[in-house]
Amino acid sequence: MQENEFVIQICVPSFKKNDDVVQYQLIFTELNQRWTFQVDYRYSHLKLLHESLQTLKTSLPKFPSSNWWRSTNNNEELLEERRIQLDYFFKNLFQCQGVCKSLIMKNFILKSQCLYLKKIDKQQRDILKKERKAQAASSLNKQKSKSQLITPICGPAEDPIEDPRERSYSWEYKLNQKKSQQMFERSSNQISNLNIGGVPIFKGILLKFK
Repeated sequence: MQENEFVIQICVPSFKKNDDVVQYQLIFTELNQRWTFQVDYRYSHLKLLHESLQTLKTSLPKFPSSNWWRSTNNNEELLEERRIQLDYFFKNLFQCQGVCKSLIMKNFILKSQCLYLKKIDKQQRDILKKERKAQAASSLNKQKSKSQLITPICGPAEDPIEDPRERSYSWEYKLNQKKSQQMFERSSNQISNLNIGGVPIFKGILLKFK
């Protein structure tokens, strides 16, 4: 390994397109510890990096130029061609003198690491949210199933009438019927105890004084 060779290598194996936005996948590989991470960048962001590296006044690999006369994002062949050029640029970038030790490159790598960690953290939080929602839905379904299994208990004199209005009418009818029966019994008792001319009458039988 040469002295000016950096311990991290960057390659661009693929790209992805979402509507009109195209992002290129950059894979960072640390050669000594053998860890790796990946970050997606748009072409405009990588172009800014190249412009910053040009201030180092050193010879840089060829960077893919912008096509101002035609749209690259709407052409799969042009996108693949740009990906190949970006891959060549990053694979040969650390062979350039001064690039590996520059703050520009170190900051770019650190920024990429932060973006990767934020993405992982967001994915983990999304997974936890989904698990909590699933648990809440499961407990709610269990409560619903338990409530459906409980059969309402009718009173000893209660009829299982579905319509509550019919239920109230039936009870009201029974109550009125009971009141009418009590009034009839009361009136019968009063009639049976009446006196006619000083002679008591009980159950329709005339009792004479001895």
